[in-house]
Amino acid sequence: MKHAGRSADVGFRAMRDTDMPGLFEIYNQPAFRLGTLALPYESYETVKAWAEPRSPRDLHLVADLSDRVVGAAALRPFYGRRAHAAEFWIAVHADFAGNGIGSRLLAAIIDTSEQWLNVTRIEMTVFTDNAPAIALYKKFGFAIEGTHRAASFRDGVLVDAYCMARLRPSPAAG
Repeated sequence: MKHAGRSADVGFRAMRDTDMPGLFEIYNQPAFRLGTLALPYESYETVKAWAEPRSPRDLHLVADLSDRVVGAAALRPFYGRRAHAAEFWIAVHADFAGNGIGSRLLAAIIDTSEQWLNVTRIEMTVFTDNAPAIALYKKFGFAIEGTHRAASFRDGVLVDAYCMARLRPSPAAG
């Protein structure tokens, strides 16, 4: 069921501790679990630990509609020789999927990574049967770089995952 709230009505801001109940609700939705490595019946404390920043360079965002968390995302840059690269995750509440919230979260992740953190490579894995997520990533210039066969055990079967990445476009030669 789509919610009447439009993407334009949704605000985006840094994640706060008070957002955890909303993120916990999203995390425990079947659609989120099927698209990630999340297990059923994760505790509140486990989800909170998963969502917390691991570095001062991490970016954690929420999509907020009338003080309700309807989406969230995080960018986690790597270190050392991989400091130019980062991974990310995005989550949108099932009632609000298809309203452009994921696109706006991903646009914010890309802009921050390229304009503020000098991250030139953003990467992630996505299950090969997650067509909406793959379409979103391709829309933003991510390409499939390979397939991890039997990457995860999900709902009683082994499933494949694509490794996808986006490289920051080179500046135009002047």
